[in-house]
Amino acid sequence: MRRPRAQVQEVLVVRRQALELGTGPEGRRSLGAALTLLRSARAGRRARRYAVVVLAAGLVLVPALARSQPRPVPGECSPAGPVQRCLFRSAVPSVGLVSVCEETRCRVGFYYGSVDAPEWLPRPEGWTTFPPPEVTWHSSTFAEVRFACGPSCSVSYFFDGRRRRLSPPRRDVRALDQRRMLVASPEGRALVVRQVYSGREVARIERDFAPGLAAAAAVREARFHPDGRLSFVWLRGAARDPVAERVSVPSMPR
Repeated sequence: MRRPRAQVQEVLVVRRQALELGTGPEGRRSLGAALTLLRSARAGRRARRYAVVVLAAGLVLVPALARSQPRPVPGECSPAGPVQRCLFRSAVPSVGLVSVCEETRCRVGFYYGSVDAPEWLPRPEGWTTFPPPEVTWHSSTFAEVRFACGPSCSVSYFFDGRRRRLSPPRRDVRALDQRRMLVASPEGRALVVRQVYSGREVARIERDFAPGLAAAAAVREARFHPDGRLSFVWLRGAARDPVAERVSVPSMPR
């Protein structure tokens, strides 16, 4: 029989894993494992009491992290018709984003002053039109405009309404560090961190991903932390075991 201290340590381990994995399925499974340990008939009274406090902190923190993640916003759209225009306003007066769509064929741009004279986003190479956009305001004046291009494919533009700056298209963005203007995206068999506007590489993370999987499929979740570190979950080896890591990422190319 394990002593209470060992049981408490086990609860602490699975809670830490859950917090590192975040709010996705793997994180929820880890918290579920902690709850199972808590309910164990073998756990002593002291271990149970201490584990309740530990888990309470974890169960409060994980939903808080989920709430802190910005969500796509609906546009202010004209009535449905052959052509529909939608506005996505920033907190700066007369600055924002606009889409003009005919069914699923769209033009998307940003405006300063008049919404009738936007500057249209350049299309990625090979694209003849845009699908309807998904706009997320990461702050009151900084937006991500994301376009779906397949089941696990997307292209993002980043728009700074205060500085009037637009990034080139960035493919399959998994995480954004807005403070340092970095994005993490899978490229081939690596998770690569680049500067948002210049595209210069600052970090390349390679792991023993599951055979046959590129990083786009092997990396399940990723997010930057306020301290600049990057957490991500990836599938390891033939068994595809989920592995959670948190690594330091520089601000500038080395």
